[in-house]
Amino acid sequence: MTLLGERELRNIVLGGGLLGAGGGGSVAEGMKIVDRILEYSPNVQLVHPDDILDDSRGAVIAGMGSPKASLTRVRDTSPRQALEILENNSGFTSRFVIPFELGAGNSLNPMLAAVQRGIPIVDGDPVGRAVPEIDMTTFAYGGVEICPLALANEDGIQVIIDAESMDDVERVARAVTAELQGVAAIACYPMNGKTMKSLIIPETTTLVERIGDVIAGFRGRSEDPSDALVNHFDGCILGRGRVKAVDGETRGGFDFGIVRVEGELPLTVRFQNENLVAHRSERLMAMAPDLICAVSADGTPLTNADIEKGMDLTYLGFRADQAFRTDKAVAGFHRVLDALGIGGDYIPLETLNKEGA
Repeated sequence: MTLLGERELRNIVLGGGLLGAGGGGSVAEGMKIVDRILEYSPNVQLVHPDDILDDSRGAVIAGMGSPKASLTRVRDTSPRQALEILENNSGFTSRFVIPFELGAGNSLNPMLAAVQRGIPIVDGDPVGRAVPEIDMTTFAYGGVEICPLALANEDGIQVIIDAESMDDVERVARAVTAELQGVAAIACYPMNGKTMKSLIIPETTTLVERIGDVIAGFRGRSEDPSDALVNHFDGCILGRGRVKAVDGETRGGFDFGIVRVEGELPLTVRFQNENLVAHRSERLMAMAPDLICAVSADGTPLTNADIEKGMDLTYLGFRADQAFRTDKAVAGFHRVLDALGIGGDYIPLETLNKEGA
């Protein structure tokens, strides 16, 4: 077991903010959650998946909704409430919690519930990035039932969703969240330790803490950390310049839009909460499930809710974890891209950005 103190938690906000790939909660939101965590405990218990007993039970916790709405409504007790609603409905007691995804907010939301309950958080997640829809996980692809799904908000509204179709679960959860001013917490994918260990992408919290430590080392300096990040973590520079336009809208619990950057390395990025595809003119530069990640001129990771016209920023590309490049994972993103009118087969980031391409 590792104890995460304030420095590590703030590094996780920064690193999670980067690998959230445009979603997963803003750095400002994440830092507020760290403040709340520290009011309950000086540290968070982080355990490797292999250290969880096979027959112990736990569940996934996340924030759901529009990143823009999350900027003004920070979660506090709702992650714990969602977990306890799920436990009461299903008749078990959680011995661990699992992050749904990486993000400045969603790497921290389950930690808040964990310290409030006095249980550890698992060093891993079923995504290795942030994703637009709740069925886009290695748990779902491995046959774990998402239901029952418990949803709660800070006003004490509580909902249990149980349905046979993943599409119905996603549709109803998003509709409820949209009615709750666009922000809620969810607990789902109840499972035992044996199942969790067989499907989780391990050590992703440790990874984002390392990334955040690199970013933190550049804060207050005039240097851009982008080159260091791509060198340390096997990424590439996709675009760099000034934001010419941000065209977007919030509907159905999602933020949809396009960011256009002009300058040294122009880029156009399409997103649905998370960044999904990036082009330079007609040339495809990156597409999900690979990660398209924005950082400001001072190195702060940016969600799409943070990006404004006139900003100077850099887009970085990172390969998705191999466990998230499976046919099922690629098909899940293809469905989302197709719904946005973006066709074409998945091409890996390293193929699109190889030397001489």
